[in-house]
Amino acid sequence: MKTALVTGAASRLGAPLARYLASRNFRILLHANRSMDKARLLAHSLAEQGAETHVVAADFADQTSIARFCGELTARFGAPDVIVNNASTFEHDYPGEADPEKLATSLSVHVLAPFSIIEAAAKAKKPGAVVSVFNILDHKLLNLNPDYYSYTLGKSALMALTAMWRQAERRDIRVFGLLPGLMFPSGPQTEERFATDARKIPTGRATPADQICAAIGFFLDHPDMPGQMLPIDGGEHLVPRSRDVAFE
Repeated sequence: MKTALVTGAASRLGAPLARYLASRNFRILLHANRSMDKARLLAHSLAEQGAETHVVAADFADQTSIARFCGELTARFGAPDVIVNNASTFEHDYPGEADPEKLATSLSVHVLAPFSIIEAAAKAKKPGAVVSVFNILDHKLLNLNPDYYSYTLGKSALMALTAMWRQAERRDIRVFGLLPGLMFPSGPQTEERFATDARKIPTGRATPADQICAAIGFFLDHPDMPGQMLPIDGGEHLVPRSRDVAFE
């Protein structure tokens, strides 16, 4: 049975991604940190549907926790066949009012953790095996604004990591960057404001999670395709904005 690791799997986008991969008969490794109770409930739900699931805990803001997680991951399960680097930290800051600790956390969660997980998988995988990696980025990287400054810097570095893996000519490690648009209420958004902001998107709606799942499925069904960068945001990255949509 092939194995899929989903980081930040307990809620928001992570949960539907885990459900989708379980529906494709992967053994699912659900990573969580603060949302362990949700992860266990999701694992129980997937197990009831016949999926083999394991909950794995790590605080990706802690470098020693990342190293321990990667070592235990490959020792216990080997190299996952699919890795979805979805774990994130999303706190607002702004140039001139930024906090170095928020940047350090963003770089650890968004860069060091995916970096370490991919490197561990590359070293642990069996000869001839192919690992497909999906880094969850953000459409705003294609149309920058200064809100969520530290978050954006971390995701920007993850996009650079993704691009360099694509240039590394490793046919056995395919690294994709998916750039979703507005999907769930975040930060100061109420449900009402979220609905208003969604109407500002060219398609007039937030990005459904099943579109991200479908993109992953497409790439898994086409194993000869190299890594790609793919915005899935209803065209939002084409709309010039000086602030995040939630602050306009």
